Amino acid sequence: MTAKLFISPAEGQPGRYLVVVNGEGFNNSVGKSVAARIRGDDPFFDDRLFSIGVGGFHHVAFDGTFTLSQVVNRSQLNEDPEGRDEVYALVDVEGLNQSVRSNTIKRSF
Repeated sequence: MTAKLFISPAEGQPGRYLVVVNGEGFNNSVGKSVAARIRGDDPFFDDRLFSIGVGGFHHVAFDGTFTLSQVVNRSQLNEDPEGRDEVYALVDVEGLNQSVRSNTIKRSF
């Protein structure tokens, strides 16, 4: 089971970013609801930034994959006002006892 985070400028929306979380290998969770918590990686505690897919509307597809996406303001990704931001996703799938952590994106927002 893997999760991959992508963040790119939202087309035609200055100051906004498209945040996408893709998952694969969730074959034992087909049909289960899925959501992701976006976090800022910091030495002492990780900042809670926002969530995607909350409310049970997103589900793992028949092939064990999912895609979650949301357009957010730059300020929602700027977890480190004095430097470079480190942003990752924690994916939660209904019925799994653990969250799956994505890659970390390191850049200034």
